[in-house]
Amino acid sequence: MTENKCIFPSCPRCDKGYLVPFSFKEDVFEKWKCTECKHELKKRE
Repeated sequence: MTENKCIFPSCPRCDKGYLVPFSFKEDVFEKWKCTECKHELKKRE
């Protein structure tokens, strides 16, 4: 098994990509978007 060296959490939907901070005129960590499936997660959910 390969070691996961990414500092970002893995996506709960696709389990392939990583959730990275994504914002536009908001708190930088308000929205997280998956690098693979583009699933969006908000920190208040």
